[in-house]
Amino acid sequence: MMTKMALSTLLLLDSMVLPILTAAAREVIHPPCRQTCDTGMPAKQNLTYPFGFSPGCPIQLNCTEDGDALIGEFPVQSASPEIVTITIETKCNRPFRSINQLYGRNYVPKGMNSILLNNCTQSYPCDVPNTQVIQARFQSLCEASNKTNSTMSCYSEQMNKNNAWFLNRTRLSALDCKYFLSSLSSEDLNNVSVSVGTQLLQLAWWVNGDECECSQDADYIQLSGLPYGGRNGFRCKCRDGFLGDGFLAGIGCGEVCQHILLFAKSSSNRVKEKKLKVLTIVLPLMVLCVVSMLIFGVVYVVRRKRKFAEVLEDWERDYGPHRFKYKDLYIATKGFQDQELLGAGGFGRVYKGILPTSNVEIAVKRVSHESRQGMREFVAEIISIGRLRHRNLVSLLGYCRRKGELFLVYDYMPNGSLDKYLYNQPKVTLKWMQRFRVIKGVASGLPYLHEGWQQVVIHRDIKASNILLDAELNGRLGDFGLARLHDHGTDPQTTRVAGTVGYLAPEHTRTGKATRSTDVFAFGAFLLEVACGRRPIEHGDTADVILVDWVFSCWNKGDILEARDPKLESDFVGEEMELVLKLGLMCSHFNPLIRPSMRQVLQYLEGDLLMPELLSSSISSSGLTFAHHEGFNDLSVSCPSSTSKAVTDLTSVAESLLSGGR
Repeated sequence: MMTKMALSTLLLLDSMVLPILTAAAREVIHPPCRQTCDTGMPAKQNLTYPFGFSPGCPIQLNCTEDGDALIGEFPVQSASPEIVTITIETKCNRPFRSINQLYGRNYVPKGMNSILLNNCTQSYPCDVPNTQVIQARFQSLCEASNKTNSTMSCYSEQMNKNNAWFLNRTRLSALDCKYFLSSLSSEDLNNVSVSVGTQLLQLAWWVNGDECECSQDADYIQLSGLPYGGRNGFRCKCRDGFLGDGFLAGIGCGEVCQHILLFAKSSSNRVKEKKLKVLTIVLPLMVLCVVSMLIFGVVYVVRRKRKFAEVLEDWERDYGPHRFKYKDLYIATKGFQDQELLGAGGFGRVYKGILPTSNVEIAVKRVSHESRQGMREFVAEIISIGRLRHRNLVSLLGYCRRKGELFLVYDYMPNGSLDKYLYNQPKVTLKWMQRFRVIKGVASGLPYLHEGWQQVVIHRDIKASNILLDAELNGRLGDFGLARLHDHGTDPQTTRVAGTVGYLAPEHTRTGKATRSTDVFAFGAFLLEVACGRRPIEHGDTADVILVDWVFSCWNKGDILEARDPKLESDFVGEEMELVLKLGLMCSHFNPLIRPSMRQVLQYLEGDLLMPELLSSSISSSGLTFAHHEGFNDLSVSCPSSTSKAVTDLTSVAESLLSGGR
């Protein structure tokens, strides 16, 4: 409630204070129209109001570092009570669009100017004395610089015919010219002896407003029929015997003898007025601004505390060393931005992060907790798993709990997951030596989970995407978010089925019990996945292909090595490949009693125990097929050039229901 009141008060103060502050800043900190450049130095030209270099000037100019006044890119020569004279330096390749800088809200080129153009598609009569001489001069200049032929054109308003007092931009644009070359200016085109000023252009100027803006010693000169719709404007001009700009907003008009004193007095009065306004307006506004900032600070702190608020229950105090602050994880992952996303799956999104206190790289898995065990029991298991220590297991560093979300913090593995190298990076193929080392590494970690720790840990989600590779490409089993624990010598409790299709043991889908044998089944699917470079179940246009059945059909055909990953080509050891494929089939058997333990699997892989010589008939296709078909329809497999006997074996699913596998 306090936060909403403070925030509404802050918004009200802002709506009242900001407009006043803006107006006061413009009035006090900067004069309405400043005749000095941004550097503080006066312009080289003698400029008075309404010309200046600040937004409060009716005719705002630019200023170079040297103090030269500019209109657009063009230097100002002089400014009088009626016209502004600018220099148009001759440039053969100046774009035509540059001419738009000569048309402002309060000024336009006078009709006595002539514009010189280049490469025009249309022509227009031009009343300039000695046009041919001028054309020859500029044309030769451009041809010499461009090394190409150029066609100069001239545009003027023919004042003796149209009586136009400014250049019409519409007719000028209709000539469709490519370059704006230069300009000429003359006082009286009817005078034969007139002197034409080259590279000069005169602008007529005016101010929008009424006569009340002129000082009492100035004449109000009204102008009508101005460009942009024929609107009206005016100029102020000091009467004879007076000097100044004639505008109330400027220095006004003063007698010649008193002009200097009048200017000094007005400057002194302005300084006093500024000081008075600072004391009476700006100072209270600054106080209000400070109060607003304090309120905003309080609101920010309150909202930030709410943003990172966590509820720490009594039972969590025992897990202090393993509990991370949400604020630290938020900062580490840069607010869980997509740029830090490492991957996403059915059980959450994983982000890379760097802890702000220790600069340690971590991986943070963000999941919504839906466990039926309850959060307390689930966190207790997570903390227990966090005490696991094995070189082939990704260390679970701890957790964070906030508003129904659970954050699991792991060691960061720089080379990512194994499946990325099997499927998503065809240009980076792991060699068989590297794959076999990963297989043995994961196999050595599972006996530790099943037998070597104080409790039995069932991982429940062994697959290639959960095998992470460290800097040396050693395999480590990670993602213990689905793991379950029970004491040695006791039966696991029934839970809901969890895992990934293709790695789920058939008895687990029926009973809901996750055992060491269900982990062995998933490891068997993983063995075939790594050796064959294919997923356990691949969806096709007409039918789905089950990897274990496909490997069995190749074995039954008598050429099990045909199932290897074709990306390996001939770079593999035949005995090791055959061992992995056969071991994968044995671990994937429908009957959990036929599957070896993970300690036996490791002994087979290390060569400490000879794997029994198995015939294809000793593991029926039905004993494999049923394990993966349960719960799925319309699945079929084939091996290239497979025999008819293999096809017959694959259709004996009904017989396996009675025999339970041979």
